[in-house]
Amino acid sequence: MSLFQVERNALTPEIYATLRKTVGMKEFETEYVEKALRNTLFSVVVLENEKPVGIGRVIGDGSVAFFIKDVVVIPEKQGQGIGKLIMVEIMEYIKREGAPNAYVGLMSLKGKEEFYKKFGFHIRPCNNEGNGMTQYLGECGSYHSVKIENEK
Repeated sequence: MSLFQVERNALTPEIYATLRKTVGMKEFETEYVEKALRNTLFSVVVLENEKPVGIGRVIGDGSVAFFIKDVVVIPEKQGQGIGKLIMVEIMEYIKREGAPNAYVGLMSLKGKEEFYKKFGFHIRPCNNEGNGMTQYLGECGSYHSVKIENEK
């Protein structure tokens, strides 16, 4: 049986890029990853025998809005409780730092929604919430510019 070690705020660009690549997530140039990690509020790296097997991070304003990003477990270690370990660490951080009624969001990969429901997340739309929306810059349909008409 393996024992997993959790390291907080130890996510490096190399670990980030390597683990995201194992699950087929979009890749970014190192300079952008470095900037992203500098602006991360909290991160988790799970190690097995000193090898990174899972990551997760939190971005946001540190008070009323948090967004969970990049929860990744390498394919050969999925289903062994690593994702749960990452999410427990992340949610404890948010509960400790967040204001009462703080917003906590995430965008699940397709087919992983049930995993996040275990941590209290729901699928939108729900109650007075609309559908979640996303875009990737530079892809079909992404933001280019919006002409604003002067009101008279």
